[in-house]
Amino acid sequence: MDSELISKKEVLELTGISYGQLYRWKRKNIIPEDWFIKKSSFTGQETFFPRDKMLARIGAIKEMKDDYSLDELSDFFSPNPTKVEVKGDDLRSLNILSEHTLSLCDSLLHDRKEFDFQDILNLVIIEKVTELQIPQEEQQTLFLFLHETFTPLKESSLELVGLRKGSGWIWMLIPLHSDFLVDHTVTVQVRIDLQQMMEELKMTLTNISGM
Repeated sequence: MDSELISKKEVLELTGISYGQLYRWKRKNIIPEDWFIKKSSFTGQETFFPRDKMLARIGAIKEMKDDYSLDELSDFFSPNPTKVEVKGDDLRSLNILSEHTLSLCDSLLHDRKEFDFQDILNLVIIEKVTELQIPQEEQQTLFLFLHETFTPLKESSLELVGLRKGSGWIWMLIPLHSDFLVDHTVTVQVRIDLQQMMEELKMTLTNISGM
């Protein structure tokens, strides 16, 4: 676990940001409160962060901070999904989804003409599991599960878990960083941080189309 963390001192040294910047971003919730992890050390208490997420987040902030205000960055990195509506033809032109994924889900969405952020997020998730060579029938099952169950506006801090037992699949939504146990006949095939995927999609849509 400790190898997955990075100390505050290392963060400041590696990224070149100041103590003041770090805590301004915290106050604006650009960096989430729950990423500030207090741990005992030989000097007393020290603050640590999830390494990969923290470095990726600061990298994104540094890229965007000249073009966006702190309030705009706060909105961007909030857990609430972006309010967007994209027409089907425009979604294809963004080149973030394969024709396979779009075709797979067209009939499930009843040939919808416009897609909101949640629809696009679900499609991006399907795109990701397609890369893992999960059977098409299971991709459809997963899409319907997400479409009917996952509400990013209320439940952003979740992880998608795909379990396989023989030829059967089970999909679960669990709180981020949760531990769970399965019997020896079950294998964990998929674990996707949905909060991180939401943020990546927000950034992609912003960079591509200025949404």
